[in-house]
Amino acid sequence: MTRVERRYARLVRLYPARYPREEILDTVLQVNGAFRVREATALIAGAMRARTGADVQRTPSEFAFSAARLAALALLVYAAAKDVLEAVPLDVRAVVTAPDGLVQFAVVSLCALVLHLTAMVALSRGAHRLAAIAAVLALPVATVAQWRHGMPWGADGYWATPLAALLTVVLLFAPRRERSSPLFWLLAVVPAIVVLPTGSGQYLGPSWFIQQQMLLILVTVALLWSFVDARVPLAVAAVFACNVLTGFLVVLISGYLGDGAILLGLAITTLPAIALVAAATLSRRRSLI
Repeated sequence: MTRVERRYARLVRLYPARYPREEILDTVLQVNGAFRVREATALIAGAMRARTGADVQRTPSEFAFSAARLAALALLVYAAAKDVLEAVPLDVRAVVTAPDGLVQFAVVSLCALVLHLTAMVALSRGAHRLAAIAAVLALPVATVAQWRHGMPWGADGYWATPLAALLTVVLLFAPRRERSSPLFWLLAVVPAIVVLPTGSGQYLGPSWFIQQQMLLILVTVALLWSFVDARVPLAVAAVFACNVLTGFLVVLISGYLGDGAILLGLAITTLPAIALVAAATLSRRRSLI
């Protein structure tokens, strides 16, 4: 085996064992007599697509349902992260000792957290009906919890709950139920508390500048991952859509545009979502060619 063959063989071994590695290697060697970076990059991307399940041939409707599932899971992570923060002021002693101890906004947030986690686990395991029931029930509960800060639709992260509920209902009509481990999504709630706009500065005090850098990294990773899986940037775009909705509704309700700073803020919030959708569209079109 020549040096070029060995280098390509190492890359082909990145594919799962169920794939015809020998056939892939023979095809690559027939087309390329020398080692090329472009071909190596294509092999790495193909192996990652194979291991993540992104290489499954899907019709446009199947792709839409699959992307909606990932977006719903991402939104449920966002909503659960918001619930965790809202449940922080919970007075456990009052719940145990006082008859009216359960009458707390934090208790309502804790109930919303349980419903969001239930929907998350159910959706990841393919139980779409249970996921839809839990997500829809979480909507009024999360809305009540947000009244602590005034109008709920103007709060950071509120729209994750309505959008997640909408998508879980849409997924009831999915022709195929996808299943995966819920562990990744459950663990993602912890970093989402700080990375996503949840209002964590009220409790944890992270710098707004640091949070913006984290969001920029998240968008960059999603854009790069579009070469592997077009569904991922759409899921991240759904998360950004929450802040876009919040900004537009605040402007519509208040009717105040300021000196242009608010419009600039809306544009900055909207641009990442547009870029992510565009990247997903280009990736999807490229995969169909």
